[in-house]
Amino acid sequence: SAAAARGRGRGRAAVAAGSAAGQASGLRYPGAGGGEDLRRFALDLAALFQGGGAWPWSEMEVLVQDATKLLQAEKTLERIHVKPGGHINVVGDVHGQFFDLFTIWEENGLPSAANPYIFNGDFVDRGSYSLETLMTLLAWKVVCPADVHLARGNHEAHSMNVPYGFTGEVLTKLGPEAYAEFQTLFDQLPLAHVVNDHALVVHGGLPRDTSVRLADIEALDRSQGPEDARRIFTDLQWADPCDKKGQFRSQRGEDIVVFGPDVTKAFLDANGLGLLIRSHEVKDEGFEWAHDKRCLTVFSAPQYCDTCDNKGAVIRLNVPEGGGPPETEIRVFTVGPRPDFYVPAMAYSPMSPACKKYLSGPAKKLLQGYLQG
Repeated sequence: SAAAARGRGRGRAAVAAGSAAGQASGLRYPGAGGGEDLRRFALDLAALFQGGGAWPWSEMEVLVQDATKLLQAEKTLERIHVKPGGHINVVGDVHGQFFDLFTIWEENGLPSAANPYIFNGDFVDRGSYSLETLMTLLAWKVVCPADVHLARGNHEAHSMNVPYGFTGEVLTKLGPEAYAEFQTLFDQLPLAHVVNDHALVVHGGLPRDTSVRLADIEALDRSQGPEDARRIFTDLQWADPCDKKGQFRSQRGEDIVVFGPDVTKAFLDANGLGLLIRSHEVKDEGFEWAHDKRCLTVFSAPQYCDTCDNKGAVIRLNVPEGGGPPETEIRVFTVGPRPDFYVPAMAYSPMSPACKKYLSGPAKKLLQGYLQG
């Protein structure tokens, strides 16, 4: 459409405009509430990373702390209202595929009050630009805190970061102090978003306890207190839909479940909702409908791990001019170009032979301690 074309053009122009300034040395974070200077900073930071540049932890730390404070003030379940005629974009797993983040913005527009986003978890791990991806998202969160919504995925956790690369990447590029700050930030991420009292957006799936309601999720202690709270936490981040009715133990192992169409219908109906949007699983086309079109999976890391042949997708929820439930628009995209200096996926993972080349000496020692502990 013409509107979509204009959005793509604005995204390309804005990213390109930041490019020259972003390469300049001495990029400084202007602080939260920096207005137009802050927006320019976000563009410059992304351009710096896009050109292979690094940004020192001494500058980065204040931005991480500001973003952590913003997330800490949010509820475990955040409610979002999109006005009639407006829309919101839902992005699935990105997994450190930093250069595909630019494709998402080029094709869907940069974040703004008129173009809000939900990034539905798994920003990090596997892809070798997880640090750059996370810092770019945090910069935009500080630029427009009411219009960039970040959710926790199962990979925003130390237990996953160690084997899948984020730990090694941060220890190599920055050090242990930075890694600890990122874990603190992860603990503050909301677990769910509800758009216009219609669509529930979570990373994984639905609670196995059929008595759980939205208010229970909203009241959930993100620090994972009693056993019931931990189980809801696990389901929201790990559960997957299945075709068979009921709930069953997942092939993922441990205390993880899959849930059928009857579970989806019962939960949505009991909570006055129409749609579940979740991520967590790679899909060939970047998305997949299930459960009588009441469950929609979105995955936004095309050519996943540099080995899969999948596309990526972004879900746009469009609210009709006359009001009513949002209408679902699926926007599929393909993998973008990689620079000459590109580091392959899993290069910082201790499970990959490539880590011997990419991990620093101190990072190898710290990782060994984590793995043994």
